[in-house]
Amino acid sequence: MENNAVKLFVIVVTYKGKRWYDRCFTSLRNSTIPVQTIVVDNASNDGTVEYIKENYPEIMLIESKENLGFGKGNNLAMKYAYEHGCDYAFLLNQDAWLDQDNTLEKLVEVAQSHPEYGILSPVHLTVDKKEIEMSVEYGTNRYSAIMLSDMYCGEMKDVYETNYASAVSWLLPRKSIQEVGGFNPMFQQYGEDDEYLNRMRYYGYKVGICFGIDVVHDHQKTVNPFSVSQSHYLHNQSLLAKLLDMNTVDSLPKYKRYCFRKYIKYLVCRNKAVSKLWLDDYMLIRKHYEEICYYRCQMQQKNSIGLNY
Repeated sequence: MENNAVKLFVIVVTYKGKRWYDRCFTSLRNSTIPVQTIVVDNASNDGTVEYIKENYPEIMLIESKENLGFGKGNNLAMKYAYEHGCDYAFLLNQDAWLDQDNTLEKLVEVAQSHPEYGILSPVHLTVDKKEIEMSVEYGTNRYSAIMLSDMYCGEMKDVYETNYASAVSWLLPRKSIQEVGGFNPMFQQYGEDDEYLNRMRYYGYKVGICFGIDVVHDHQKTVNPFSVSQSHYLHNQSLLAKLLDMNTVDSLPKYKRYCFRKYIKYLVCRNKAVSKLWLDDYMLIRKHYEEICYYRCQMQQKNSIGLNY
């Protein structure tokens, strides 16, 4: 398929992000491969909707009356893109933009050459373009040695398999959307990308990072440590993603019993702090047990999650 015949939808979920829109949407407008941009606005009250309508009339705008979160917001647009015959959907954060006009064209070329990949991510550069975001570096993980060896020898491949790629920017082929679906609606914020990556691998797709193809991400680093409640929330989201991972957790009842035994063990040892952590995990499983079982069953039956095709 020639790139000029590719039907590519770009999906951006917005929420009070006016300081980034010009860089984000102008980069899409200048793309060398034609795109249809869909914006799902999560009930911003900073004039986002009016600004986009006035300055970027080519954008299809979906106005949500409530903040759906990252996953559900993307699901709305992914469903629309699929039903309107997309060949690819490109998810892009509102605080990111294409580094080059041909960024998407190059990504599509890699996807066409490597149909085994269900997700392709460009490299995420910091705003000054002097560094690669740490999330990408950590993501290369056990594959990084291969990449570094190829870099040293001047024989870089167009894509490298990875165990993690941040959802700041993902290219999704139509086939993987059809089979894997959308983000799991259990997740409001955080953890949804981990769960989606696990599901992608469960369905037999690879996840890849394309070095030499870049987006810029104006990631806002926090200087303050997470509060106890924030840390607890992030841990719970990570645990939910783990419990839904059909690649590793083969028996939910077995893991539930494991958590309870750990709780009793540390309670007997009078280690109240550790005992409480295991009790919290056990109680989280109890709270979401039926919901987790439902989605694990959906995965086994290969029924798409989130988009309900």
